[in-house]
Amino acid sequence: MEEHGTDKEAAVCLQAGACGLWVSDWTPITTQILTDRSGTGLSQEQRKRVLAGSMPLNADLMLAMDLLDDAVILLHEDGRIIQRNHAATVAGATMKSTGMHSLHMLGPEEPWAGCRQILREYQGRSGFLEREIRDPGSGRCWSLKLAALAYLGVTPRRLVLVVRDVTEAVRVRERLQEGEVMAATGALLAGAAHQTKNVIFGLSATLDAFEAHLPDNAIDNDYVKHLRQGIARMHVLMRDLLDYGNPLIRGETQTISLAASIRRSIGDCQDLAQASGALLSAEIFADAEVKANPARLTRALENLIENAIQHSPQQGKVTVRLATSGGSCAHLEVTDQGPGFAPQHMEQFFTPFFTLRPGGTGLGLTIAKRIIEDLGGVIRLSNGTGGGARATIFLPMTTEGPQESQLAFDEGERGGE
Repeated sequence: MEEHGTDKEAAVCLQAGACGLWVSDWTPITTQILTDRSGTGLSQEQRKRVLAGSMPLNADLMLAMDLLDDAVILLHEDGRIIQRNHAATVAGATMKSTGMHSLHMLGPEEPWAGCRQILREYQGRSGFLEREIRDPGSGRCWSLKLAALAYLGVTPRRLVLVVRDVTEAVRVRERLQEGEVMAATGALLAGAAHQTKNVIFGLSATLDAFEAHLPDNAIDNDYVKHLRQGIARMHVLMRDLLDYGNPLIRGETQTISLAASIRRSIGDCQDLAQASGALLSAEIFADAEVKANPARLTRALENLIENAIQHSPQQGKVTVRLATSGGSCAHLEVTDQGPGFAPQHMEQFFTPFFTLRPGGTGLGLTIAKRIIEDLGGVIRLSNGTGGGARATIFLPMTTEGPQESQLAFDEGERGGE
């Protein structure tokens, strides 16, 4: 019996070595390996070290694990790290490689906080546990999968943790889900908006007739002013709903001057700026030609400018800057001198119907983002170093493709750090 037990342990060691894992609990896949008495080439001391979890096997296959993009960590159930591949070492670069002895020693940021949480949830369980986590600051997402190796009487159990960056996949999934939702609700929104516009037109005409019968000294009647403001807000809401409810309507595209579009958008927003007491200005360092539908691009710019105006103080300056980034794409910024974006809400400002401004529809930034991305561009929100909000846009020029705008934006972010 003792000899058979020794052979069984050796066979398990051989099986685990073939899989390139540290051995103490690896599940035997086939009965043939367990009953193979041909020997493993391991000494008694080596077998003891393997069962103690202190000896790696099959360096070639462990090297192959280093070629994986996923971070793979073999660890004890108490969080002590037995082995990790290269991707895991890179992901934990905040700690020195020699200091990665425990999952609890890694930083408080994601994905490590999520890894520790899933490890706590897994205590005493079997099978595998899977979670998807998101870092609210950066927006990056990871898929975490944790599973225990087969128990062979050695404690604490050995676990395998796989960490996969799924940021791009999540973004694609969310956009597909958003498209499906809009495909189902777009017709309803458009129909409701059209019907409501008819009602608004009737209310406006009735108010005109009512105002015509008022005496001359009652022209500035407060009730009429409030009614006018309410009708104007409903007009804006219906316009936004019609645009948001028809995301696939892009119109004909043509090569246009971005500087001309900026000047047109600023001109269209002058009345709002005057009413709000804000000052509009343009700083155009170099023109750029982009391929877009003029009306939709102007709409995106107007939405950004209007948002800046609405959050500006009296005599606050709203500036639209245009430059080129190394000749590869156009770099545009809309800045204001308002309170800026609240950091805790930064990821929500592009969410449909989310707004912190009384009377806002919560669709202006969402529509602007959709139009910019339809053009192959990138838009990000941030706060200026001296205060105020900043919307940064990179648009591919007519000679560039969509991928260049993302690359240029990434380089711009690194340059600004």
